[in-house]
Amino acid sequence: RLLGYYSDNEMGWWNATLFKMTLEHSPTSGQRQRLMKLLRETYHNTWAELLNDFEAEGVENFEELEQRGLLYLRPGSKGIRTCRAFLGLIAERYYSLVREIIRTYDPRGLILGDRYQSFYYPEVARASAPHVDTASANLNASWNDGTFTRYYLDTLHALTGKPVLVSEFYMCARQNRSGNRNDQGVFPVVATQRERALGFRNTVAALARTPFVVGADWFQYYDEPAHGRGDGENFNFGLVDIHDKPYEALTAAAAALDLVALKSKPHPARVDAAQGVPPAPGNPLGHFTPTLALKHWDRERGFVQPVSELPVADLYVCWNAKAVYLGLYAQDVVEEAFYKSKRVPESDRAEWVVSLQESKPIRARIGAGAKPVCDEPTVRVVNLSGVKLNTRNIAAMEIPATMFGKHRFKAGDTIEFASTFLTHCRADRVEWKGKVTLRNER
Repeated sequence: RLLGYYSDNEMGWWNATLFKMTLEHSPTSGQRQRLMKLLRETYHNTWAELLNDFEAEGVENFEELEQRGLLYLRPGSKGIRTCRAFLGLIAERYYSLVREIIRTYDPRGLILGDRYQSFYYPEVARASAPHVDTASANLNASWNDGTFTRYYLDTLHALTGKPVLVSEFYMCARQNRSGNRNDQGVFPVVATQRERALGFRNTVAALARTPFVVGADWFQYYDEPAHGRGDGENFNFGLVDIHDKPYEALTAAAAALDLVALKSKPHPARVDAAQGVPPAPGNPLGHFTPTLALKHWDRERGFVQPVSELPVADLYVCWNAKAVYLGLYAQDVVEEAFYKSKRVPESDRAEWVVSLQESKPIRARIGAGAKPVCDEPTVRVVNLSGVKLNTRNIAAMEIPATMFGKHRFKAGDTIEFASTFLTHCRADRVEWKGKVTLRNER
């Protein structure tokens, strides 16, 4: 039975690309004219105001920009807000047009969205809400045990007010019969097919206990070819190998699922750090690689509830006798194409600020694929990030007990902190505040 229609798959909605592409349109382009209207309104028809946020190439006033020319973000400016606003306008037009076309040919089919690429711009998701029946997103597990951040689906649902359809999820194993190397991208990869089946069950169980998730689609039926597909991607995604032989551990796990029971059983409220901060693992800052960074932390009991709405990051806390550790897992979309130099300036990298009662705020620049920079020499920061397709910004901070006014920590101690995360160019902001007690239960 036909349920509905996806309008696209993994469009990306790359903000810098769309902004530049629009300026390269003919002056008669409706899309370009709409951008010019936004620029004139935002900057009050004052060219000098626009130049505070953008570097102009080939033009010296609005009249010339109406005909030609390009704009690049000025480092340290607020121009990203204008770019994001325009992205929202493009998205609103896209979703309204897609709805109109689908309804012309099928008045009843569900409009399932466009399958976000394991990340989403808040402006795009919000623009979709009046025009879709579900918000659809592909789910790339944050860790190779099949678990994922809380914010990813929660914020998508909050932005749209729609049920969420997970349009892809997957797990891969190095042990496979198709010769898949699993060596491109940051997809979750484990050693064995047994571990792969466990990761599958973890993802499905998490989705089943999420009340607004209405479906999930495994990617894919068969493995990718031994030589890789056209773009070089070469992964053990299949329920079956390239010889059509099932991976029995995985197919048995799928066959054993009772989705009705999983969905209908009562699920207790999730715990967090307000009930007590868990101990740190043996090497809190170790294994800092994709799908492994922060994996061994107790991310349930160590979860810090955000105080800001619509977060695009999770924060976790743990401790040992010598330090408190904060872990950050964020969505941070960074595009070098915003800049004339094609390089992300230090001033526009993501910023992570942690405030303690006993000392000045700790400020760290993270993201954009560069090394972390922290202004406090006694604090250690590790970071994993990138640009363009690598939208994950994962970091951890080791804060010594002395910065909390203590020589050593012990169970029962109470700590207080606040934290702020600003994504690339300060486009998104997430805040946390915590007054929590250190516990010794594992």
